[in-house]
Amino acid sequence: MDRNDNSPFSLIESQISLFIRRAEAARLSNIMGKEMDRSSYLILQHLEKAGPTGIKTLSTTFQLDISTVSRQITALEAKGLISRLTDPYDARISLLQLTEDAPSLLAEVRESREAFFKDLLNDWSEEDIRTFGTLLLKFNETAEQRIRARA
Repeated sequence: MDRNDNSPFSLIESQISLFIRRAEAARLSNIMGKEMDRSSYLILQHLEKAGPTGIKTLSTTFQLDISTVSRQITALEAKGLISRLTDPYDARISLLQLTEDAPSLLAEVRESREAFFKDLLNDWSEEDIRTFGTLLLKFNETAEQRIRARA
């Protein structure tokens, strides 16, 4: 198949690759305040929204194998950010929940990340920022629907 550089899909493919690399590099070069790795941040955010959750659910949510999620959970437990409790419906299952210290740390990290993007995009119009955020949300929802349909 010939590459069509004028195709909007060619533009999307190349720009998403650059976006991932540059967004992470820019964020890492301008870390302000509290910070944590992306995996920990996503797991803690999920637990904050969903409440107590099992490892299998986290594995499915993030499309990772259970051993990978288990290692990340172990690291978060060692930092005192999550704890386990027994599932009231099935005593064989452990549910993961945020500890008392996690919400405030998560809020600090979120504020730091938001400040980074506010600074990065300070010369964009509010309309462009909202449009960009809306389109990123739509893209992520579409990608998640496709992944779930194929699972």
